[in-house]
Amino acid sequence: MIARMHGLGAPRLAFGLRRARASREREQVQAERRKAAILDKDSFHTLFERLPIGAYRSSWEGQQLRANAALVRLNGYQTEAEMLANIRDIGTEWYCDPQRRGQFARLLREHGQVVDFVSEVYRHKTRERIWVREHAHQVCDARGRICYFEGTVQDITEEHQHQRDLHASERRFRAMTELSSDWYWELDAMGHFVRLDIGSRGINPGASEEVLGKTRQQLTQIDLSASQWATYQGMLDRRETFYDFEMAIHGDNSRLLWHAISGAPIFDSAGVFVGYRGIGRDVTRRRESEALIRHMAFHDVLTGLANRRLFMDRLQQALNGMARTGSCAVLMFLDLDSFKSLNDRHGHAAGDSLLQQVGQRLAGCVRSVDTVARLGGDEFTILMQALDADGARAMRHARTAADKVMQALTKDFDLGGETAPLRYACSVSLGVVILRDPLASADVCIQRADAAMYRAKGKGRGGVCIDADAPG
Repeated sequence: MIARMHGLGAPRLAFGLRRARASREREQVQAERRKAAILDKDSFHTLFERLPIGAYRSSWEGQQLRANAALVRLNGYQTEAEMLANIRDIGTEWYCDPQRRGQFARLLREHGQVVDFVSEVYRHKTRERIWVREHAHQVCDARGRICYFEGTVQDITEEHQHQRDLHASERRFRAMTELSSDWYWELDAMGHFVRLDIGSRGINPGASEEVLGKTRQQLTQIDLSASQWATYQGMLDRRETFYDFEMAIHGDNSRLLWHAISGAPIFDSAGVFVGYRGIGRDVTRRRESEALIRHMAFHDVLTGLANRRLFMDRLQQALNGMARTGSCAVLMFLDLDSFKSLNDRHGHAAGDSLLQQVGQRLAGCVRSVDTVARLGGDEFTILMQALDADGARAMRHARTAADKVMQALTKDFDLGGETAPLRYACSVSLGVVILRDPLASADVCIQRADAAMYRAKGKGRGGVCIDADAPG
């Protein structure tokens, strides 16, 4: 009987021992968990306080619940208790724009979090305006109900001001570019365009895309000589800063445009050359004005022929050439007969028309290397240089040229318009001299030709006189 009792009691005893041991293990695990929770709470509190940027908890209604030391300082307070005691409503007291709180809450409600929410706010105590960046998320209970918000606040006033300054600078740059004929360009280290910002009065804006990735030498519309390209490339190779390097550009309508470019090399922080940057200006109007001024300084306004100044210069060059080559030249002096009577009878418009047409016909009688000029009034001169050194052959050439001039001017001129045609027969007096002495002065040569012309005029209308001193 006792043996049976002992036999039945052993299993129960072992079971009880196992239950006791399991209970002790559970209690030990729970104790470790409680200890870990306390440690976690202390660690979170330490992390919360030591964050270098502001951290907070706030209610849905806008009440501040917690604030770490960084957020306390950001708001101008000394302690969390002081700050919480003074803040009553975040929306109206913190945001410079009270509507920002509603926008913040809407984003949290729709997305459960807010990222990079940038606002202008007040330092709560001092009312100084600053810029901050916020990140936040909802914290909910087990039933999904919102308990509070948690988030961070970072003072980005300097960063925001820097961005505003950059944007303002960019706006000023673009405004200057758009309001001027200038444009901004950048090349990489190999000379390829990587940027081209064009002003509203500059070159065609579509060209900005056409040139990207190309060098200036690859742009076929640029018209520079080999020496000019060498000058340009030399400045780039030497990493020089250059100013107003002018180049001709063939426009879409075949008009020749002129651009003046200035540039400076770009180096990185290590001093390595990385490219060029600069500006360009459309100087076509200036170039055309300068060309017009030069033309007007040396050409007759009415006929477009060379004026006295240019003709005398060409005559002196011809004499200098004769000294080098031993060649001869022919000088003609031409005067229109009865020109004053034409002006008196039909007006100066008819006289101007005659002068223009005479100039055109004379220009058609000579070579491109020869010079036709209007000295003033109704007086014209023709210089034919680089003729044969032999005087006799030069004389034959002079006679042939004089005959050609007289024949061209014997045809009637139409001096009227479509409504009132006016046919006019013009006669001229022509004096011709052969220039053989390279030491003669230009003025003396003109005087000889003028004297020959008056001798021709003395013979009657349409006369020609070749200088008597010229050979045969």
